[in-house]
Amino acid sequence: MLISSSGSPGMEKTPTQIVSELGSRLLQLSRPNKDSLVKLLREVANTLSQIDQPLATNKEQGLKLLEAELRPLKKSIIKHGLLKNRDNDVSLLVTVCVSELFRILAPQLPFKDEYLRDIFNLFLAEFSELSDTVSPYFSKRAKILETVSRCKCCLLMLHDDCLDLAHEMFNLFFSLVREHHQQSLINKKNIKTQQRKANPQQTQQSLFNNILAIMIDMLEEEADSSFVVAILENLVKEGEDTTSAAVKLASSLIESCTDRLEPLICSFLTSCFMDKDSIQINLKYSYHEIIFKISVTAPQMLLTVIPKLTHELLTDQVDVRIKALNLTGRIFAQPKQCLSSYGGTYQDLYVEFLRRFSDKVPDVRMAALRCGKQCYLASPSGNKASGVLTAIQERLLDFDDKVRTQALIVACDIMKFNMKYVPLSLISEASERLRDKKISVRKKALEKLTEVYRDYCDKCSEGDMKINDHFEQIPCRILLLCSDKNCEEFRSQNLELVLSDDLFPRLLPVEERMQHWVQCFAIMNHIHLKSLNSILSQKRRLQNELRHCLTLWRKAKDDNIEEAQRKKKSYFVKLSACFPDASEAEDFFQKLDQMRDASIFDALTLLVDELSSTNAQIIKEKFLKTIGPKHSLSQFLRILSTKCSPNIFSSEHVQCLLNQLCGSTSVNTQLKAASIRLLLVILNMFPSYLRGSEKQFLNLLKENDPAADELTVALSKAAPYISVNFGDYYPVLEKVCLEGTRSQAKCAVSAIGSLAGSSDKSVFSKLCKMLMDSLLSGRKIPTTLQSLACVGQYSVLAYDNIYENITSYIYQTFQAEPSDNQLPCDQSSGCCNSCKLKIYGLKTLVKSFLPRHGQVVRKIDDLLNILKKTLRSQAHEGIKSCEDTGANVRMAAAKAVLLLSRKWDLHISPEIFRLTILMAKDSNAFITKNFLTKLHKLLTEHMIPSRYACAFSFSLSSPCRDLQNDSFGYISGFINNATRQSRAYQDLDQGESLTDSPAYMIVFLIHVLAHDPDFPSEDCRDEIVYARFCGPLFSVLQVLLSINNNGFIIKDTVPFLFCIFRAIKRAEDAVDSHKTPRLHILADIGHSAVNILNSIVITSPQAPRSILLPSSFYSLTSIMDNQKKAKSRTQNALEQSFIERIVHTFQSQISQFSKHDRRCQEGSLAVGSEDKVLPPLLGNQIETSITGSTEASKNNMRCSSRKRTHLGEHISYNSLSLRTVESEIPIKKLERHSTCSKESVEASESNKITSSKHSGVVSALKDISNHGEAIIGQRIKLLSPTDGCFYPGTVEKFNSKSNSHKIIFDNGDVELVCLDSESWETLSHESLGQQEILGKETESFGSRNCVPEITRTLAKTNTQKQKTTSKQQNKKLPTKLNPAAANSKRGKLVSGEGSVSEVTYTSDNILNLQGLRRSRRQRTS
Repeated sequence: MLISSSGSPGMEKTPTQIVSELGSRLLQLSRPNKDSLVKLLREVANTLSQIDQPLATNKEQGLKLLEAELRPLKKSIIKHGLLKNRDNDVSLLVTVCVSELFRILAPQLPFKDEYLRDIFNLFLAEFSELSDTVSPYFSKRAKILETVSRCKCCLLMLHDDCLDLAHEMFNLFFSLVREHHQQSLINKKNIKTQQRKANPQQTQQSLFNNILAIMIDMLEEEADSSFVVAILENLVKEGEDTTSAAVKLASSLIESCTDRLEPLICSFLTSCFMDKDSIQINLKYSYHEIIFKISVTAPQMLLTVIPKLTHELLTDQVDVRIKALNLTGRIFAQPKQCLSSYGGTYQDLYVEFLRRFSDKVPDVRMAALRCGKQCYLASPSGNKASGVLTAIQERLLDFDDKVRTQALIVACDIMKFNMKYVPLSLISEASERLRDKKISVRKKALEKLTEVYRDYCDKCSEGDMKINDHFEQIPCRILLLCSDKNCEEFRSQNLELVLSDDLFPRLLPVEERMQHWVQCFAIMNHIHLKSLNSILSQKRRLQNELRHCLTLWRKAKDDNIEEAQRKKKSYFVKLSACFPDASEAEDFFQKLDQMRDASIFDALTLLVDELSSTNAQIIKEKFLKTIGPKHSLSQFLRILSTKCSPNIFSSEHVQCLLNQLCGSTSVNTQLKAASIRLLLVILNMFPSYLRGSEKQFLNLLKENDPAADELTVALSKAAPYISVNFGDYYPVLEKVCLEGTRSQAKCAVSAIGSLAGSSDKSVFSKLCKMLMDSLLSGRKIPTTLQSLACVGQYSVLAYDNIYENITSYIYQTFQAEPSDNQLPCDQSSGCCNSCKLKIYGLKTLVKSFLPRHGQVVRKIDDLLNILKKTLRSQAHEGIKSCEDTGANVRMAAAKAVLLLSRKWDLHISPEIFRLTILMAKDSNAFITKNFLTKLHKLLTEHMIPSRYACAFSFSLSSPCRDLQNDSFGYISGFINNATRQSRAYQDLDQGESLTDSPAYMIVFLIHVLAHDPDFPSEDCRDEIVYARFCGPLFSVLQVLLSINNNGFIIKDTVPFLFCIFRAIKRAEDAVDSHKTPRLHILADIGHSAVNILNSIVITSPQAPRSILLPSSFYSLTSIMDNQKKAKSRTQNALEQSFIERIVHTFQSQISQFSKHDRRCQEGSLAVGSEDKVLPPLLGNQIETSITGSTEASKNNMRCSSRKRTHLGEHISYNSLSLRTVESEIPIKKLERHSTCSKESVEASESNKITSSKHSGVVSALKDISNHGEAIIGQRIKLLSPTDGCFYPGTVEKFNSKSNSHKIIFDNGDVELVCLDSESWETLSHESLGQQEILGKETESFGSRNCVPEITRTLAKTNTQKQKTTSKQQNKKLPTKLNPAAANSKRGKLVSGEGSVSEVTYTSDNILNLQGLRRSRRQRTS
């Protein structure tokens, strides 16, 4: 209730009257004290807050009345100097009263101008206390600020006399503003004025907005540079709550006063770009930050500044470009920022920003990548995202490895941020960095991509994503790191830990892990599988070795300490090889051994034997918790426990796979195949993981899956570890043995042998009876034969009961006529039906003599006899085969001999050995290559005697370039491996048998060559013929002498070769004594070849004193017999000079083809890879034709001994090579020196090589104008343009219409030839005996009557020219091949007479050395 001034009750007074009375009372006081002042001013302040402005209808009159009533108060304030009072309480109440007066009397000023400065000082003083939000006066000061803001009182400060106060207030507001001002104000009002709701809008207005409103009013009234500086300084502040509110305030001012501030701010920023030094304030160094902050709130303000920023991106200064790039990236990284609406200015900046991704400086490109990441993460769906992603993806292929690394990091961060929508091409390109050429990039790729893959697995598990092939490429690419041999971090020892610990999330369920693995296997190739198998095999190896080591630790006894220590050291070495640092791991194993901690051994034993990954993880965690992190071997034991645990795959993974395969019928075909492949990989490495899933596996077998054979193999491996009822599995396996494929049948028998216990062994007898019935009834004969063969390997007793029946059936197959009614023909195999049956039958018999268990007591003679007959020919001694595919049967027989040599080498005769070796020169290149591949595999695995390696020497002379290259690689690898093995024996002091030396193959090679029907006749003195025939011997000698294994070959092989040749010279042929002279001739040629080919001087040879020769090949005669036969041997022996000419001929052919090869390369001839000349090593055999070509396949052309090439025909290797040599010789030169070829034809008729022998023979190229019917009946020989050889024949008819002659060649071939276009000679003086000899030689040697050095002339009859020719040839030879030069430089060489070797013979029981031969197929006449 309002009362009168006297305090007595009366008529109510208005607030204005009360204020007037209070003002009068205050005015009457002469010297008021503080208490009275505070009391009166508080009443005045409270009353003033109740006074409103007059209504707008009569506002002017109302303001006059109010001004009259409030005049006493204003006078009292001036009178007592309250505007300058320094007391806080009084000053606050005065300020409240003044602010209320401004509100009530607005727009009129309550005081004169002379008092405004004092009033503004009051305002500043109270505003400065606003930072104290806990003060009891905070709400009053906030009220003052609100009143000043509403009344726009501060505009009065912009006059000249108060401008400094305006600037002070402007800065004051930036310093005192707080983020929590609004909340503090609300809390105060909630406590004290909850019921005050007269002005809700005023109550809700925040202090921050009042400050902002005051400052906006001031800027709108007058915006000078001081205000701009204050705004910009606070705009770039960072840090605490004060600065963050100030930044927000500055940003709000810029956003609200854009038009007023734009000219000033843009002018300042332009100065910073153009002339920074002219600016005196430190703000110039923060202009980039200013631009960024303005771009956030008012990007339109910067339209005139952005071109300057674009120019900075193009400057030559790298640091300036990087700073500008960082600023640009931040501008475009603002979320929900649409800059395209501001014209092309920002678009130009964006285009230049993208160009910086390909800047010439790597640092700039790396900065661009970081900025690009910010841009994409801020707006992954914005219009700028696609361009940024493209630029980032391109940098993954940058030429600088640091840039590629940064691009990889950015790409992986982007994938983790927006995995569901990231471009698939970016995933693939990032995964490719795992194959980067720089190790540092690959390391970072491995780290980042494993993080990405873990996140991907988590999202798939949560249902946010589906399995994606592009992400599944990551594990596949990680596996490829195993092939990197240059970096230890990528060895399988480290990648095992990646697969087990880092690739998948730790808590990811087994089922979901297997889903990812199956998807990986769906896209894996054989290289990925090889790497995975490498990791798993190393894990298996560690587990096995650790089991042995743990067993040794438990059973170690004091009475055998040394033996235990030796074994433990061996185990430690093997175990440490499975760790990243092998030497450190070995030291840790030694320390673990010294600890003898039984608890550790027990925990490791549990981990090694555990099959479940879940249980293994529990055991591992408990074990590591027990030892604690302070244990000296804690880190090592953590790695060891990880490696020996089933953490990559386990029995749970196998069970999960089998449940998926057996539980759903709608499984994707591709995923089902991948699941089975994964299952097979796991079971092949860890067959024990099948334990617990036997029923599901049986169900899978019953489905007759295409992978049933591999599943059966896995079953046979897992048999020792699983517990099954054999009766459940046997019906399925029996059905496979009877009705499956051959491979499935093989696996099924193996599984039966593994699963059948001791009580079930009789099952093989039952199975044999069923198989025999199936065979006799003609059902699935190939499968049945395969099953029988495998049964013979697993149960010798059961097979013996039916052996006679099987043998009888197979022998009938070999004697049966070829028929197409037995089986459908398989066109893909190139083998007819009858030949297939013969091959299957051979395999059945051979496998029965190679049992896995038990001993065979049957005789093998019958099998060896049929193999010998098969190897001899296609239709020989009752064995019948078709003409086209009989070679396949012979190849199967040769392979059978190789397999039998493992256990039955004592029974293999020299003839069978020889026939097997000669398969290496079969006319069918496919057959030869197949045979050599099998031979190389068996030799590499040490499954057969090393003497079979001499077969490679024959294929070295093959006209097929691929066969030559393969054979050279095979024989070189064999020699190197055998040499290293011999050295290992010497280092271990175990002694070395000379028969283990790779050079010992010469013993068997010479014997095979001596029994070759193509051996030159006794009276042949043509060095070219001998050089060609001895090509295999020369080739293998050159390989032996060219491979230098740390000097071992040159030091020991050369004396050993000499000893072999001397021993053969003192021996006889044990098979056919008539072939003994041939052995000696070959020994002499080999001895001379080693002397000439070996260019290294051996000053102190260590030749062995004795050499062991196989008694089945060589025999020792008595001294008397040697003396009796010495004379005949001397007569049959070749002259030393002739032997040297043979070797020189071989060398000259090598040199000739080497020079021609170089000329071809220099001339850049357009010759296909299949038409290139042969390597120098094989040049001596370039003209050798393949015998037996008339029995080739029907699909091949019938190859005659006279090889001619017509238009449109394919040119073979040897024909092209010879034709290339021939092209160097003009035809006129051939006419002048035609007797050169005559010399090679008649060389077999006389031992004389003089020109007088040729003078009695009319030998010239005939004039083509003087022939026709006149030469009918004459003997001529034609030059083949294919191989440069002359082929003899008889002219039988002449056709005048076609101007062609019918010529019957001596080998039976008939051709119609136009002699006008041919080079030919007459043989008019040739006797009948000479014709027969010539025919036989042509038939035996084929194209070996060629003239490789056709440029020779008959000028050799002149002694002077002979010497000249000899000197020229010596000059052409290399130094090491020139005998004269070699003899003059070497000094004392190792020769045949250098030392005496004792020839010692041994029985077959000691050496297991036999041989066999294969006769060549004769040409049909």
